[in-house]
Amino acid sequence: MRDLIFGLIGGTALLMYGVDTMGEGLEKASGEMMKKMLSILTGRVWSAFLVGAFLTALVQSSTAITVLTVGFVNAGLMKLPQAIGIIYGANIGTTITAQLMAFSFSFKLTEIALPVLGIGFGISYFAKNKTVKNIGNALMGFGMMFLGLKILNQGIPFMRENETLRYFFEKYASMPIIGILLGMVATALVHSSAATVGLVMVLGQAGLIDLQAAICIMLGDNIGTCVTAQLASLSGNIHARRTAWAHTLYNIIGVIVVALILPYFVRIVEATTIYLQPNGDIGSQIANSHTFFNLFSALVFLPITKYYVKFLETVIKGKGVDHENRSIYLDKLLLDTPAAAIKASVSELIRGAEIAKIMLNNAAEALFENDEKKLELVHKDEEVVNQLQKDVTVYMVELSKRLLSDTESITVTAMINSINNIERMGDHTEDIARLIKSKIDKNLIFSDAATDELKHLLELVTWMYDNTIILLKDKNPELAKSTAELEDKVDELCKDLANHHIARLEAGKCNVESGVVFLDIINHFERIADHIYKVSLLSKDELQGVFRAEAK
Repeated sequence: MRDLIFGLIGGTALLMYGVDTMGEGLEKASGEMMKKMLSILTGRVWSAFLVGAFLTALVQSSTAITVLTVGFVNAGLMKLPQAIGIIYGANIGTTITAQLMAFSFSFKLTEIALPVLGIGFGISYFAKNKTVKNIGNALMGFGMMFLGLKILNQGIPFMRENETLRYFFEKYASMPIIGILLGMVATALVHSSAATVGLVMVLGQAGLIDLQAAICIMLGDNIGTCVTAQLASLSGNIHARRTAWAHTLYNIIGVIVVALILPYFVRIVEATTIYLQPNGDIGSQIANSHTFFNLFSALVFLPITKYYVKFLETVIKGKGVDHENRSIYLDKLLLDTPAAAIKASVSELIRGAEIAKIMLNNAAEALFENDEKKLELVHKDEEVVNQLQKDVTVYMVELSKRLLSDTESITVTAMINSINNIERMGDHTEDIARLIKSKIDKNLIFSDAATDELKHLLELVTWMYDNTIILLKDKNPELAKSTAELEDKVDELCKDLANHHIARLEAGKCNVESGVVFLDIINHFERIADHIYKVSLLSKDELQGVFRAEAK
């Protein structure tokens, strides 16, 4: 009994650690290619599906692919339909591990576990190249996985003779609901559906569970594996949460459908395995059930993806980006891919500029309509812009610690300067709001001429905001030239407004206290225009270098 318990504990630990080490090594060895393919080759749902399947088969970790996909969606680098396509493919790609395990049972690959482990260690220990070293770690993972299966296999005779184990699995695990729950909880705890499927194969080889019970546990695996993506989405935006829920609901719906036709699904797996693998045992049947389930789910969902996306957008609603009080696009998962991290930061700059523009429009409405409620919105949004400035700066400092190209290093500085300028826009708008509050409290009156002049000034500054936001989005350098021309117009207009105000004072059309507030508001408008112009220059010069480099 003691040998059985120790064998189960040690074998399971080696199996889990081996799967994890193998996936981590393969992921690091192909990390840059994996991230580039995810961000470049996923334009359509079908291409995203194929990329997801290929990359997951390559790195043997659907969790890594899914979590990275959540990060890309969170950063605005990928749309929800493409992310869902990747999830379809990742679920299929991860079944390769189960097929390898079944293959090892059929062809006694567990006997070469120690040589593979030794070769992997030698490569990892002596290699200087990081990619080769990671491949060595992946081989060590293969070796440990096979060694874990070998130890678990050695416990099969003891399992068959143990009445307690036999009673538990015959009495409880044969019940579909219990089997699904077992698989779900086990996979959620170990964060590896492949490891759980490996254990199920061992139980099947021991005769403790039949194919139907094994399939039920496998179905639970597919739900349990969604936990990691859900955890990754907790700190993300609404798009990341939708992606995580797309993964979860996709698997849950698939499990429900297969559970409803379970006897027929079991017969399909048995018949297909006999046809494709005449010598296949229950291990092959379990591996095939895992593959068939995920193929079935993908084939059902692929044609209806656009409707599935609409469903998710309807059911999982967000508050809107302008109401989030923190950064929503920055994701630490992207820091090892500088181009992606910079794109995410640009998305945050755009959001900051849009919020600053909303602040100015709310302040203007409060000025022209004496609406103090609009001033409250200005103060609230100013706190958001301040937080964005902190978040983007910290993120850029973290990015600067990575290995960057010269262009990327320059861009880091440009990003920090840009977000600082946006924060200063918010500060000046906050100052305008305080002046408007003073005007309302003291019942100060602006002449019709002064009000019209301020409206014209607001129009020019808003135009500058629009140009800069579009420049950040579309990388059109001509807009920087237009913004520079507008900034000159603002400077000239502010001088004219000051002269017109002096003329009104001399003519007795305006009192001194109203005039002081008017001049201070004009001054802050001019400062805001200066900061917008600086952001447009940074966008044109430094950021354009990165975009040109990406285009080559």
